[in-house]
Amino acid sequence: MLAILPPRARVACAAVVGALLFAPFAAGQSAAGQERARRSLLDFDQLEHAEYDEHVGCGKACVYRQAWEARFGEGRGGEDGEGAGDAWMRGIVDTTDLIHCDLSLEIFPSNENISGTNVMLIESLVDGLTSFTFRLRSQFVISNCTVTDSVGSYTVTPTSPPANSYGRTITLQRAVNAGQQFTVSITYSGLAVSRGFGSITFGTQGGNPIVSTLSEPYFAATWWPCKDGDFQQPGNNGDKFTMTMAITAPAALRAVSNGLLQGIDVLPSSRRRHRWATNYPMSTYLAAFSATNYNTWTVDYVHPEGVMPVEFNIYPNSDTPANRAAWELCVPMLHAFRPIFGEYPFIDEKYGIYQFPFGGGMEHQTNSGQGTFNEGVTAHELGHQWWGDMITCTTWHDIWLNEGFATYSEALWFERKPGSSGLPALHAHMASRRPGSVNGTVYCFNVSDPNRIFSSDFSYRKAGWVLHMLRKAVGDDTFFAILAEHRARHAYRGATTAQFIDAASDAAGQDLSWFFDPWLFQPGAPAYEFGWQNATIGGSPYVRLRIRQTQSASYPIYTMPIDVRVTTGAGVETFTVHNSAAEQHYLLPVSASASALSLDPEDWILNTGKTQTTYAAGPPKIVSISPAPGQEFAHDAAPTQVTLLFSDGVLAGANAFAMDGPGGSVSISFAQGSAVSTRTVTINSPLTPGTYTVTAGNSISLPAGTLLDGEIDDPMSGPLPTGDGLAGGNAVWSFVVLGGPCTVDLNDSGDADVEDLFLFLALWFAADEAADFDGENGVGVSDIFAFLAAWFAGC
Repeated sequence: MLAILPPRARVACAAVVGALLFAPFAAGQSAAGQERARRSLLDFDQLEHAEYDEHVGCGKACVYRQAWEARFGEGRGGEDGEGAGDAWMRGIVDTTDLIHCDLSLEIFPSNENISGTNVMLIESLVDGLTSFTFRLRSQFVISNCTVTDSVGSYTVTPTSPPANSYGRTITLQRAVNAGQQFTVSITYSGLAVSRGFGSITFGTQGGNPIVSTLSEPYFAATWWPCKDGDFQQPGNNGDKFTMTMAITAPAALRAVSNGLLQGIDVLPSSRRRHRWATNYPMSTYLAAFSATNYNTWTVDYVHPEGVMPVEFNIYPNSDTPANRAAWELCVPMLHAFRPIFGEYPFIDEKYGIYQFPFGGGMEHQTNSGQGTFNEGVTAHELGHQWWGDMITCTTWHDIWLNEGFATYSEALWFERKPGSSGLPALHAHMASRRPGSVNGTVYCFNVSDPNRIFSSDFSYRKAGWVLHMLRKAVGDDTFFAILAEHRARHAYRGATTAQFIDAASDAAGQDLSWFFDPWLFQPGAPAYEFGWQNATIGGSPYVRLRIRQTQSASYPIYTMPIDVRVTTGAGVETFTVHNSAAEQHYLLPVSASASALSLDPEDWILNTGKTQTTYAAGPPKIVSISPAPGQEFAHDAAPTQVTLLFSDGVLAGANAFAMDGPGGSVSISFAQGSAVSTRTVTINSPLTPGTYTVTAGNSISLPAGTLLDGEIDDPMSGPLPTGDGLAGGNAVWSFVVLGGPCTVDLNDSGDADVEDLFLFLALWFAADEAADFDGENGVGVSDIFAFLAAWFAGC
């Protein structure tokens, strides 16, 4: 849902806050009292309307905060308020799978009532199922509840919702076993009570009635009987179902909903019934309708497999060429998202946008509601069709998988839209989505407070930045492979945060917990302090760089690749350093002396500041080595010494160097003496063919005692200079002395083996000239003896 990006307008706040304030008491008021309350809400809406600004208002979190503070102060209460302290722990033990809902309802704008019937097709997941719980708010009267199983039908009486719950339970007369299906038909009626962000809202636009729903997160039960997680609970959005919805309304109204329109029935008393159906699995909170005197038009989305309708429903007073053009941008957005997200996930039905009385937007499956024509909102809600609708956060703990992905979808659109500048546009949009605060977690631990679930800073903005930084950390190819793996595993189902992390790690070929653990489950963001200086080492220019993470001690240390842009007399050079500690030192080889240095110049990393300070010295590093890592030598040109160039003058203790070869430890010697930057290690005996490994480290240090920063990523390739930015750590690398020609290795296996012997004998018996091993211009017995002597000697 995008009621936050851009934020909801004050007019939306007024309407929803008012609904939250008065709705709990609606059932106990007189009709006149209810009417006076509703009229006062409309008056308040009219007073604020002149100040309406779709970009400067309050979002979901603000709506809840204002409403709850006004009603309860510091407390919570009532059916839709927090009750006992452990209420948040009530979860769903899923014993059933909802297969299909057939919802038929009628709306009465004149008195704000609703009536209808929902028939749920349900499959048991356990043996001996004897009860089923659905959700429907307490003010609704259930006139009939019928269960039909494989034996027949019978009527049951649901329980009333307990305190702080929408749950109603029926007892099955006959137990149902795993894999068996049954239906529950519930007929209900009552006064609509709007909760949340306007779960079922009656109002007017342009003098015409409008009735709209918005159930997220757990308010579907305020307008239809459904299987859903209870109020303030984590829920299970992974139990998806197909649906038909028939909406009966006054004939002047057009009712829009999920999926495709199946037909419009003309009914007595100036009524019409719009019948909609979707065959794609859908989560409960994504079911919706809206009814008013819409103007409707359709454009085509032409895709590789055919054509899909894109349907728009707009208020007559809003129907301008500019507003039509703004919404129709969703068609090029569909084209832009297809290469990176896969084909639009509901391609056999439609995508639609309809105008509704809420600020921002809501990603109802196949049919997004929008109260704005803002381009970013349109991209956000369309992105949700993949990330939120096709794949839905299994619980509200995982809401970032919906909102963070949709937030980053906005940035991806601005990066990829026709005529875009590309990455500069991406970074500009992400800069506009920086969170105002980083002191909370992206993962939503507390789902009892919708104010927290839909936190603009954490569930939207910081979550979007997590994806932005993940892209930087793993690279474009891997990032989009992660999205593809996420789709492949979880399409048309729910996904948890843990499941996404597993998919991402598998697609990346590495455990990504080093990235996700601090960014998702801990508060904060890094603050960087850096200093640098030029250096000349061995006649070549270098830049010494020190980076510190100075964020609050209550925040973790973040591991991230950081780009470093260095301006030199030879031009601009960019390096990427691996930052994973509170303080690290780097040595960057540059083409010429540096005049400027910037850290993370494109702002890939969410941070709370980058401060340049005076450089402070760090540990020594090895700048060059001979023999170099992986270097090969002919057998008659094997090295007789190892030479190392250090970044600083270093001391070398008795155990500073060691060498091992095919025969074990190799005798070496070196001078200890005073601190010098060049060290030579003498190899005391000729090297035979094989691989040799040199270790430098144990007692190499600056005179002040700071140990060598010596790690080498790959002993056969480097790179140099050495180190991970931290003092302590040996340098270990290898080189190779090649053997001489092996004349008996006839099968090119690299050694003398039995196969070589049989190959030679075959040549010898064939009198092949290749068997003239002793070179006496003929094949004879002497060749056999010469070959055997060489064969036994080996290669």
